[in-house]
Amino acid sequence: MSGKILDLINLHEKYRSSTINLIPSENVMSEKALKALASDLTHRYHHEWFYGGQKYIQEIISETRRSVRNLFQAEYAFIEPLSGNIALLSTILALTREGDSVAALNFRHGGYPFAYEKIYRKFIELPFDESEGNIDAERAQDVILTAKPKLVVLGASFILFPHPVKEIAETAKEVGAITIYDGSHVLGLIAGGEFQDPLREGADILLGSTHKTFPGPQGGIILCDNDEIYGRLREYFGFPLVIVDNPHVNRIAALGITAVEMQLYGKEYARKVVENAQFLASQLCKKGLNISHPEKGFTRSHQIHLKVGDEKEGRAIVDTLEKAGIIADIAVRFGTQEVTRRGITQEDLRRIVEIISEILIDKKDPTSFREETRSIALRLNRVLYSI
Repeated sequence: MSGKILDLINLHEKYRSSTINLIPSENVMSEKALKALASDLTHRYHHEWFYGGQKYIQEIISETRRSVRNLFQAEYAFIEPLSGNIALLSTILALTREGDSVAALNFRHGGYPFAYEKIYRKFIELPFDESEGNIDAERAQDVILTAKPKLVVLGASFILFPHPVKEIAETAKEVGAITIYDGSHVLGLIAGGEFQDPLREGADILLGSTHKTFPGPQGGIILCDNDEIYGRLREYFGFPLVIVDNPHVNRIAALGITAVEMQLYGKEYARKVVENAQFLASQLCKKGLNISHPEKGFTRSHQIHLKVGDEKEGRAIVDTLEKAGIIADIAVRFGTQEVTRRGITQEDLRRIVEIISEILIDKKDPTSFREETRSIALRLNRVLYSI
């Protein structure tokens, strides 16, 4: 049976390496980060007070924490969370009590679909301005002043433009609320200084997952500068155990390697990701496809949005494009972070635009483009911006 699983892994890798991935929530790690993920660390615990064999493990953890803190210019860094979801969950549990309110974007406006009611917290919706593709700062401030939530969560899964962190964080402080910026999607852009800088703009906490624009292993981090917040969070990652027991040292090592890569190449990488997203959006729009917010330059992040009527239409587009070897999601968000790290050129992007247009507008057979997309994908077989 194990042979069948290995065969399926090989088939998966062969398939995905022959397709063009435009999913905005995935990325590709460097060879050295992958080596760390598959190393002997995979088998090991990290509790030095209980286990022997910790001679190098504690140094790996300390070095990774130091690299992450330096990269994001943060006083404190929690690298233990196993996902962005766990990072958010642990922060909510540490900083609120049952019955407290949390203000955030609704899922239909790109907010993270967190089930606050399952942990007995009240959800308060932050107003969204459809025409701007962003939080309505003035109305959101009114909501915060009226509802007085304990937490305000900014950042989103659908995020084209920087959020109004400064204005909202100032209002949150007036009512004693803590401002969290969920940077899961744009963490690599933040690290590269390309999107926005939430901690310097007033957010108390920056958290998120580490495998989207940040090209590391699947996992999560929490960053802050406040001593009191750090102390309250620390209780959830220490002993007795609450959220995470074994934080997977192999993942931490891969995160540390990626953090070093981002220190070296993050600015160049983030700039190119955004440049490619804006180019892809403009070319698709020129072909007649309904791309969001042309009046605002389409995007300031890695994402662009092709407007669709509903989930059914989105599913049909995803399935059709996959027949041509182009991978997307049912929201029809396109992201340029992975193809950028693989070294895609504007010439490649221009041809991909032509293929998408011929499929979605001219209704050509998507399978007729499969060999061409395979050829492009196989040519993008390097991982740039890596050590």
